[in-house]
Amino acid sequence: MVVVVENLKEKSKMKIAIFGDSITNGFGMDEGGSSNILARLIEKKEPDVKVLLHGINGDDTYGGLLRLKYVVEEKADLNFIFFGANDASPYHLIRPKEFQDNLEQMIAQLDAKRTVLITPPFYNDDEPTHYSRLSEVELFRQATIDLAKEKSLKLIDIYQVMLEQENPKALLRVDGLHFTLEAYQLLVEKILAAIKNFIQ
Repeated sequence: MVVVVENLKEKSKMKIAIFGDSITNGFGMDEGGSSNILARLIEKKEPDVKVLLHGINGDDTYGGLLRLKYVVEEKADLNFIFFGANDASPYHLIRPKEFQDNLEQMIAQLDAKRTVLITPPFYNDDEPTHYSRLSEVELFRQATIDLAKEKSLKLIDIYQVMLEQENPKALLRVDGLHFTLEAYQLLVEKILAAIKNFIQ
């Protein structure tokens, strides 16, 4: 009987899916490896929310489309799409319009009413890495914003949120791209706000 009650409680939880790349995957957070930090932080603040992470290190929106079916199968109450950091890299040879088209395909399968777009994050291009310049990342951010406006989608502009902090570069790890704990806390705050707006 106790087991049945626990199962009923589990079923009553709101389910959210976060679909993205290494930042979704918590790269570098747990002893340098990947981590479920996003799920831990959200579920600690909102125990009635179950977080399903679908993040792959190095993934872009083309790779995301190949595994989109697994996110669709989750049948989450709310989906967060968080790509762009790798799409903007010169190694991926993806242009903003392609990125936007890929996002649109994801939204169509996940249901626009249950989907929130997250812009690519702020990037510290002072760091001598192989990733794109900040000016390039901004193009992908704008593509995300434009798509959200065109389709009347919910949006978290994490790029702008980070930029508004006193020292945005301090929110990033030494590679200039991956998040510190402080950056994850900012993202979680915005995700929780989106969840609250969704259920109202």
